[in-house]
Amino acid sequence: MAIRKSKTPQSPTQRADQKRVDILKSAGKCFRKNGFHQTSMQEICAEVGLGPGAVYRYFTSKDAIIAAMAEDERRQARTMLSEFHDTDDLPQTLSAITRAFAQRYAAISDAGLMTEIYAEGLRNKRVGAVIKKAETEWVDGLADMLRTAQERGQIDTALDAQQAALLLTAMWDGIVIRQAYTQEVPEGMLALFDDMLKRWLSSAAVSSKRVKPAPAPAPKKAPAAPEFDFAPEAEAEPDADKTPTQAETDLRQMSLI
Repeated sequence: MAIRKSKTPQSPTQRADQKRVDILKSAGKCFRKNGFHQTSMQEICAEVGLGPGAVYRYFTSKDAIIAAMAEDERRQARTMLSEFHDTDDLPQTLSAITRAFAQRYAAISDAGLMTEIYAEGLRNKRVGAVIKKAETEWVDGLADMLRTAQERGQIDTALDAQQAALLLTAMWDGIVIRQAYTQEVPEGMLALFDDMLKRWLSSAAVSSKRVKPAPAPAPKKAPAAPEFDFAPEAEAEPDADKTPTQAETDLRQMSLI
C-alpha cells in the first residue's frame, strides 16, 4: 500500500507571500506582452486566477505592482552583494555577477521588463523613488567591496572606488539593454567584459600599464638681440688742396673781427 506524503501546511504568512509572488509573476507576464500602460488590473487578475478583491488585498494599484517589482530587484541585488562581499578574487566575482544577471534575464525574458521599469521610474515618482534607493544601495555596496579589495591589495589602490562602482553599474545597465534588444545572452560581450575587468582592476596590470604623463616641454629661449655698432663715425679730414669759396673766405674774416 502506497503511503501518501502529506505536504507541510503553510502558515498564513507563507500563503500570503506565495500569493504575492504569484501576482507579481502574472503581472510581469502581462507587462512583457502588452506593456505597463496597456495592461489592466482585470488582465492581471485573469492571468493569476484571482478575483479583484484578492489582488487588491496585496496591491492597491498597478503602480504598486511596478514599485514592488523594483523593490524585489533591489532586495535581490542587496542579497547578492552581501554574499560576495568577502571575495578573494573580485574581478572573478564581478564576472560571475554579470553572468548571473545575464542568465537570469535570459531565462525569464526580464531584460526588457527591467528596461521598462527603469523607464517608468522617470515618469512615476513612486517607482522612481524605489529605483533611486535601490541604485544608491547597489553602488554604495559595490564601492565598499572595491575598497575592501583595495585594502587587501587585490586591486589597484589608485582607483576611485565610488566612481568605479558607478562605471561598472552603467556598463551592466548597458548589457541588460543590449540583451533586451537581441533577446540572447551576449557571450562575446561578456567575455570581453571579463578581460576588461582583469586588466582594469588588477593591481599588477594597472600599475604596469599606467602611462606616465609626458614631461612639460622646456621653455624656449628668447632670441638674442642683434648687436649694433654705435661707434661715432670719424670726421672727414679737410681737403688741403681744395680752394675755399668766396663765402667761406668771408665767414673766416668775420670770425676774426
